[in-house]
Amino acid sequence: MAPRGRAVLLVACVLLWGGSARAQDPSQVGQWTFLGTWPMSATHANLLPNGKVFVFGEFEEGVERPVLWDPVTGVLERAVAPDYNIFCAGHSLLADGRLLVTGGHIDSHVGLSHTSIYDGATDSWFRGPDMNDKRWYPTNVTLPNGDVAILAGETEGPGTINELVQVYQMGAHDSGPAHTLRNLSTAVRNLPYYPRMFVAPNGKLFFSAPRRATLFLDWYGTGTWWEHGRSLFGGRTYGSAVYLDGKVMLLGGGDPPTATVELIDLNQPRPAWRYVASMSLPRRQTNATLLPDGTVLVTGGSSASGFNNAAGAVKYAEVFNPATETWTRLASSRDFHGYHATSLLLPDGRVLHGGGRNVRTMEVFSPPYLFKGPRPTVSSVPGVVEPGKTFRVTTPRAASIRKVTLIGLGAPTHAIDQGQRFLTLDFTPAADGLTITAPATNVDAPPGPYLLFLVDEQGVPSVGEMVTVALVTPKLRRVVSFSDTWKYNDHGVDLGPGWNQRDHDDSAWRSGPGQLGYGDGDEGTLLTRTTPSQPSVYFRKRITLDRPVTRAQLEVLFDDGIGVWVNGVPVFTRNMDKGTGFNEYASASVSNEYARATVPLTGNPFVLGENVIAVMVKQVNATSDDLTFALGLELEQTDGQPGPGHVDAGDAHRR
Repeated sequence: MAPRGRAVLLVACVLLWGGSARAQDPSQVGQWTFLGTWPMSATHANLLPNGKVFVFGEFEEGVERPVLWDPVTGVLERAVAPDYNIFCAGHSLLADGRLLVTGGHIDSHVGLSHTSIYDGATDSWFRGPDMNDKRWYPTNVTLPNGDVAILAGETEGPGTINELVQVYQMGAHDSGPAHTLRNLSTAVRNLPYYPRMFVAPNGKLFFSAPRRATLFLDWYGTGTWWEHGRSLFGGRTYGSAVYLDGKVMLLGGGDPPTATVELIDLNQPRPAWRYVASMSLPRRQTNATLLPDGTVLVTGGSSASGFNNAAGAVKYAEVFNPATETWTRLASSRDFHGYHATSLLLPDGRVLHGGGRNVRTMEVFSPPYLFKGPRPTVSSVPGVVEPGKTFRVTTPRAASIRKVTLIGLGAPTHAIDQGQRFLTLDFTPAADGLTITAPATNVDAPPGPYLLFLVDEQGVPSVGEMVTVALVTPKLRRVVSFSDTWKYNDHGVDLGPGWNQRDHDDSAWRSGPGQLGYGDGDEGTLLTRTTPSQPSVYFRKRITLDRPVTRAQLEVLFDDGIGVWVNGVPVFTRNMDKGTGFNEYASASVSNEYARATVPLTGNPFVLGENVIAVMVKQVNATSDDLTFALGLELEQTDGQPGPGHVDAGDAHRR
């Protein structure tokens, strides 16, 4: 008989071994596979529409031939080299699947002004126009019309930021000639390295991090910024951000790093940041990757203070479940991947992870869902899906599907991904497949390539199918942008009745681009601030229409109250409960309030010929220290000649 102490020790060892085995069960914690050493650090990674991974490296590796890796065969190849150093560039996929690369590297903190396009189908480069100035660490964002916004980046040294936002145009609607640049001259702003930017549900660009002050950018016309609150933690340098179903989540970052995570739901009329569950450890230089089942995988980074402190290496992965807002700790990678590391979702649902400063090793992570049973299969899928329509996908296991997801192809670098975007799609099962509803518009899914996944009742995803979301010209045409020029009267004098009528004489009024106001520091035109604050400020703008209007959509930015008239017909008010008289103050206080509304067409507010949009903006009281106004208008008009019942400008003048 074994001594009692030895028996206890044996039992303890068995329990420890059993617990360790359970902890390493890949269906619970996933599994890492070491891929070896690559020819360069995977500082910049991109999933191409052909399914291959396109990687370029750090510092002088930026002039070498990029790596092409096939995740199906495991074969490494070298692509054609660019003709300049593309390290520290911005990069994102165009609507046609080619890769736009902006900026580059001369030296630390010294960028390049070049733009280039890499075509993975032909393994070739195309030089685009040079930007206004150099950019080192810029961000690319593909817009709903297929253009690409280019933001920030250093020019000639630390802190010398290129403040001009530029748009690389591709020639579609609301664009200019293909392969030209448009300057957002009224959207000049000092932004940090690689700003975390996303197309929001309202069609604007949303700046989420790394600074605490969060912003919207209207990218039409010459551009308009406005501030939208502040995130909760503070600065999140080298933290990550992801976009899923209209929500933006910030993870980690800062120095010392934080474990905190916060989220803002941009679908809400008044979005606000809130904390969700923190990660198990602080992380900076980390990567966040959207997975097919809707969870968020976090890999790499350091928990220690300092720029890239390997002493605080966090090798285990964690996954966040947005449905339960909980974290689960997963298996550990072999190596520390921090600064200059990337993580990239592959079509088969695995995640490529590797690189780092002077680190060329690569690993691949298989999440737990790949060990939970057979995968759904897809027999057929259309290559192109059109926003607002349905499409068919055939699968023999249609009844088992619980979720259909669409994910933008990844383009990670420096703890930011300029390509990821997660959308959950509605669907209806049938005997042999699914009828799936595509995203409603290109605002939801900007045009370009995506991965389509079917996820079953066990949470197991299919292999991702490459589909292209088509570019669709919207029926609503933008006729007024936030940055447009308005006439205004800020003299603090009551103009009496009739100022909002079409024939009012505004020839002596001053004019300036939007947004107009004072007190926020983001104005295109600075208005006069009086003491006490004037209750009301007047604005007017003329537009000419050659066809009848069948639908109209209005958007406004205001602080504190607003009333809008078209040819004297009231079409929109907010916080004007005390009346529209000049001396009445607004009925509520707001700050940079954004609102959208359908313009009622009863009363025929729009006419053929010249139309006048008149606006009154009110302060909430005599001590209010800021005022904001900008307005956008989109119209749908008949295709042919005016029909019966239309009103022309002469009729409007007589009525």
